[in-house]
Amino acid sequence: GANLPGEGRIAWKATGAGEHPLPGEAAAWRSRRAWTVRVSDLPAPLETEPNDTPPLASLVPLPAAIQGRLDAAGGHPDTDCFRFTARRGVAYLLETTASRRGSPADTRIEVLWPDGRGVERVRLQALRNSAITFRPETSDETGIRFENWEEMELNDLLWCRGEVMKIFRAPQGPDSDTVLYAANGRRAGFFDTTPMAHYVDEPVYLVAPLDPGAAPVANGLPSFTLFHENDDAARRDLGSDSRLFFTAPADGDFLARVTDSRGFGGPGHAFELMLREAAPAFSVSLRGAGATVAPASGQSFTVTADRRDGFEGPITVTIQNPPSGWRVSSPLLIEAGHEDAEGVLHAGVGATPPSDAAWDAMTVVATAEVQGRPVAMAVNSLGRPKLAAEAPRIRVHLDLPAGAGAASGSSNAALELESGGTTRARLRIERLAFDGVVTFSVDNLPHGVIVENLGLNGITFLADESEREISLAAARWVQPQERPIFAVEQQAGRQTSPPVLLRVRAPDLRAGNTRAPGAEGR
Repeated sequence: GANLPGEGRIAWKATGAGEHPLPGEAAAWRSRRAWTVRVSDLPAPLETEPNDTPPLASLVPLPAAIQGRLDAAGGHPDTDCFRFTARRGVAYLLETTASRRGSPADTRIEVLWPDGRGVERVRLQALRNSAITFRPETSDETGIRFENWEEMELNDLLWCRGEVMKIFRAPQGPDSDTVLYAANGRRAGFFDTTPMAHYVDEPVYLVAPLDPGAAPVANGLPSFTLFHENDDAARRDLGSDSRLFFTAPADGDFLARVTDSRGFGGPGHAFELMLREAAPAFSVSLRGAGATVAPASGQSFTVTADRRDGFEGPITVTIQNPPSGWRVSSPLLIEAGHEDAEGVLHAGVGATPPSDAAWDAMTVVATAEVQGRPVAMAVNSLGRPKLAAEAPRIRVHLDLPAGAGAASGSSNAALELESGGTTRARLRIERLAFDGVVTFSVDNLPHGVIVENLGLNGITFLADESEREISLAAARWVQPQERPIFAVEQQAGRQTSPPVLLRVRAPDLRAGNTRAPGAEGR
């Protein structure tokens, strides 16, 4: 590293891969933070200069954690090329560690053919044109306003100056943004493109990937070729470090090229390039454990997936053995490509405080299929929630429409909804000690199912209101499924309704579908 003492050497034995604190002798070295060393269990070759051009690229083994430095000698930006051998159809992960370790390097990764040409990843055909409107946007914003948004649907891909975004939610009113897919709280990129800032009136195109070898349609709009390259990781979890997934189109040698995205360099611009086969995996964590739940009411919790090495499949979270008199949302589905799902723990009428042993008997398990293999793992539990001594100020009920059958709190209650259609539900409250305005959301809806006709104020009960009907609408592409949904209020401690089963089924083609084409997701 830079600025270490001339005789600064410590003998120390690592106990495994990861971050390790240095022993006490390092305290004598001046530092703004504790000294740590990153230890890898991969071979860690040092780069060999010169390696600035493809013919000079040095061959590195796989897997490897290559140690390099972007040292701009002579005032020229440094480029480091590494040659590796890949197998057709195998997915590889390339990831840099630089800024996370204090290096000033802002790395950029590319995968090239041996002659230095970029390896094409995908070609995108523009289908409609649009533009950024209303305000400029930073690279972090998840809500953007677009021209011609009425011609867009959920899950559509948008291209803007090399960045590819994906629509998560359509505007909910005249003064509302189009919400884009996010990762780690910031806008996510797709095809490993890097989110960036955009200006007002910047051109945007709704795009679709072309099949390999297919020619773009001559529709008067451009097509865009994306190569295997990345500046900042698309999932926004590495700061200014880079992550790139590369599936080899052929057997043979390829080049990994590392540069500084600004052209900077110097003795302190160190980096590590990890290069290995991708190993898709996941883990799930539960937030909201140990809640205090009011009698005959509920509190929500969230299960969040940590997706690794490109795993984007669906994950099912099953919660079993709730104490007697208590209900919990189960199973919960974290949809493919999504990060979380919401559930509710509800204390029934007459529920009593369970023993610690009763809470400890609950199990939370996440299951998914990863590369054709079933994978199951334990998730942290709901802890030991407490039953509040006092009743809530509001109780919330989400029911079937009047006269439609079972009431809120019944395990037999189920809302029926066809793909491409709508259904009604009844939302009501018991005002026990709250007379003000109450607003609501309906949570854990499948992606593509929305509460229709929200208006500017969403689901709102005025001070003299305690009941209303709401309408749920499903996009045509929502697949048949069952999932527990619930309503939650925002003004009196976020009290929730009991979970209610929403059953989405395929449309009855014999009856016809009168829903207007393109109306879903609005």
